[in-house]
This record gives sequence, C-alpha cells and structure tokens, in this order.
Amino acid sequence: MQKRPGPPRRPAAPPAQGGARPGGPRPGGGLSKPPPPRPNLEKKILPKRMVTAVERQERKALRRAAPDLPGSSPGRPGAESATGSAAGAAASAAAAGVAQSLQAEVDRLNGLQSQIMLSPISDELEDIAAAISEMPANIVNIRSRGYVFKSFLERKAETLTQQWTQLRPQVEMATQTHQQQLRLEANQVQATLSRGQLATPALSALEGKVSAALRSLQGMYDALDDNANQTQQLLDDISWTLQQVEQACFGLLATESPVEAVPANWKKPGDKDGVEGVLYLTDQRLLFEQKEEVATKKVLFITMAKEKVQTLQWAVPVGQIEKAVGSTRGLVGKDDYLTLTLAEGAGLQGPDGQLLYDEMGRPLRTTDIHLKGERGEAWQGFIGRVKSSEIESERTVPVDAEAVGAVANAPTKCPHCGATLTQTILRGQTEMTCEFCGSLIRL
Repeated sequence: MQKRPGPPRRPAAPPAQGGARPGGPRPGGGLSKPPPPRPNLEKKILPKRMVTAVERQERKALRRAAPDLPGSSPGRPGAESATGSAAGAAASAAAAGVAQSLQAEVDRLNGLQSQIMLSPISDELEDIAAAISEMPANIVNIRSRGYVFKSFLERKAETLTQQWTQLRPQVEMATQTHQQQLRLEANQVQATLSRGQLATPALSALEGKVSAALRSLQGMYDALDDNANQTQQLLDDISWTLQQVEQACFGLLATESPVEAVPANWKKPGDKDGVEGVLYLTDQRLLFEQKEEVATKKVLFITMAKEKVQTLQWAVPVGQIEKAVGSTRGLVGKDDYLTLTLAEGAGLQGPDGQLLYDEMGRPLRTTDIHLKGERGEAWQGFIGRVKSSEIESERTVPVDAEAVGAVANAPTKCPHCGATLTQTILRGQTEMTCEFCGSLIRL
C-alpha cells in the first residue's frame, strides 16, 4: 500500500471509484467526466478522475528533459579505391567529411524545429490551464464525500484562477515575440546550409537562444504552477484518505469527520514484523486498521497461500493522547515514526472497546507506528491541531449542536452502581459501558 508513487512522500490516488491518490494519466491527457445524474435515484457523487500532482510533475520533467538532438560526429567514410591516387583519396575523404558535417547540421536544425516553435511552452500552458480549471470540481468532489476541513481550498482555487487569467495572456504574448525572433534566426541558418555552407557558430548560437527563451518563459509561470501542484497534492491526499475511510471495516461516529490517513506499520508488542495497515486521524479519534495479506499455508518456510486480513486493531480518543512525537530512524533517517504516549489510566482500545495490554499486563499506553508516506513530525502536528481544536477553524460545516449538547449532558455517574465514570465521551456516541459494573449506559 502506498500513498503516492515516486519521490514525493505522499500517496497517489486511484481511478474514479476510489478517489485521488491516483493512477496513471488518461490517454490524451484529458480529464474524464462523471456520468450524467440519473433522476429519482439517491446516490453519492462519484469522484472525478483527477490528474494527480505526481503525474503532472512526471509530465513536466519529461517535457523539460534535454531533447535528443542528432549528433554532429562524422560518420565512417567509405573505403577508398585501392587504385586511386593518394591525393584523390584525400580529396574524397575531405569531401565526404564536409558532406557529413553539413548533414549533421541540417539534422540539428531539423531537431530544433519544435523547440523553435516553443511547443513545450504551449503544452505546459495547456496543462496548467486544465489543472486549475478542474480544481473547483475536484474540491466539490471531496466535499460531497464528507471532507469538511481545509476551508481555504475554495479560496485558493479561486485565487489561482484569477492569477492564471491575468498571467496566461502575458506568457502567450512573450512566447509569440520569442517565436518570431527564433524563426528569423533559424531561416538565416537554413539559408546558409542550403548554399552548402556550414553554419556552425550561428547554429550553436540559435540552440543557446532557444534554451534561454524556454527558461525565460518558464520562469514567468513556474511559481504559479508550483502553487497549483501543491494544491492538487492536498486534494490527492484528501481523496486517498476518503478512499480508505470508504473502504474501512469500521464506521465513523455520526458527527465524526476524517482528517488524515497514512499507510503504516504498527509495532505491536510481541510481533517482530509489526502489523501493516492504515493509520487514521479524525476530529475525535486516532485509529489503526490492519490491511494486509497474511500467510495461511507455508511449506519449508515458503508461503503457499495467503488471505487478506482487514480489521480494526485499536482506537483512542485524541483527548487521551498525552504526547505524539515524530522522529526518524534507520539508515540516514529514512524511516519516519510516530510515538504515542497516552494519559495516565488510558490505553489503546480494541474494537470491542476494551483496553489492550502490553507484555507485562499493563494498559498499552505507549506505542510506535512506522509511517509510510508522511513525516512523523507532520503527524505530530496533525494530532496537536486536533487536540487543541485549532483545526475547527478550518471547518466548512459546523458541528451538529444537538450532538455537542448530548456530550455536555452525558452522565458522570453510573446509574446502576453509582461509580464515577471516567471514560471520554465522543460526539455521536450513543452508549457506553460502565468500567466498574459492566452495565450498558444509553447516552
């Protein structure tokens, strides 16, 4: 499981049915359209196929790779006649060398044609325009699937659209100016070659001016493109998170909202390999779901059969997290870890709500999680923002007031045995079990 392929640290989205920490580009570079809505049917809006930030970066790198222009090294001259004179052989060799050099320069000029027309610039302008124009629909997509945070996304997409509307005509005008200058110089080189003369200095100068023009034009929009790609990466990450939530074996509480998710390996006590799965952060809980294939049959240490295991391993209210510390380990610090320490008296809770215990029989208050696709420091910040309620300032939909009131009015003593209740009550929770008498308490 991977959040995002290649050098970036966060996963890529799948095709339409899963959301966006994605797959490969659609043929032709376009974006697919969602099917038309069917009347009288209640259904969730399916995610649009996003061209992801990683895909855009890969395309950009390919466009900007140095063109494979024909070389100018002379070919192997034909064998001279054994009966020819030494002077004739030398003259033939010289003539062949000139002809080969001339053809090499013709090939170089032909190889420059798309660069002279500044085609890479036109391709990049179209790519940026497509990414920015699709951004509002992609934001609507994640909102329709229940993502209520990062309220700045709508404003950021609007700002990018405004900036691009102003910048694109300037880039296109500058592109036309450079094209005219480059075509004029290319025509002069062509005329020289057509006369059978070498144009080595002029051709080299033209190649340099083409490269300079490309760099100058790219510099006009690179900052905006980087900003657009960073915004698209946020959307990719959110869509991947939503895909994991939609496919999870557990459900969220009625008013619980997802914040982040990341592939991870939980270093379960007593398990040297750890447990592969996904770490989830919501506005109320931190959860770990096992999602991996495990061997069901081995012969001489060789796995003969596997089965997929997907189960909730543990959950903990964010309010019970005393510390969440990110760190790096391993060779040159390539492995990102998150270490959790829970409050005194708290512990990781299994899917049945019961506490998990360490090998010494104590509630499991401290645990390590190896993150695969995100920095440990980033998750330290995510958890801190949820715990401090700072993330609430980014909400696009307010929390249901009735659910908030229900938590405020929850009982503090067990109505059956009279014990003081110490469990954390979560929004949307409808019942709890008294830890002393085991009675079920309706909230």
